[in-house]
Amino acid sequence: MSQQSQVRLVRRLWEALAERGLEAALQLTEPDVEWIPHAAGGRVLTSKELLDFFEAFQGERHMASARLYSLAPEGDLVLASGSLRLKGGGGISEFQIHFVYEFEEGRFVRARTYATRAEAQEAIAARRASE
Repeated sequence: MSQQSQVRLVRRLWEALAERGLEAALQLTEPDVEWIPHAAGGRVLTSKELLDFFEAFQGERHMASARLYSLAPEGDLVLASGSLRLKGGGGISEFQIHFVYEFEEGRFVRARTYATRAEAQEAIAARRASE
């Protein structure tokens, strides 16, 4: 998969998330993709487990919007920064999130999230140094 194709896939994931929710975004991926949200303490989740995790994370809130701010391809990685807005439970909460999407042999295989862009960039730099 070319870098352009990788970027297109990540953009489509965010568009599906924004328009139809997490389940719709996950339908664009293979079932064996690994999801490693920073809020899950390093646990590797399947798509089903990610849905369950996000449902518990939302609590009585629901996702009101997902906004992609930037995409930066780095070889077989794509750094995506954006925000998620949750409504309900007496208010609105919005948080920034930074994904590093990993591709191997043209396949999307893993996504890790980071609380800050700097942490995501450090992870990319560490991976590059180990190659």
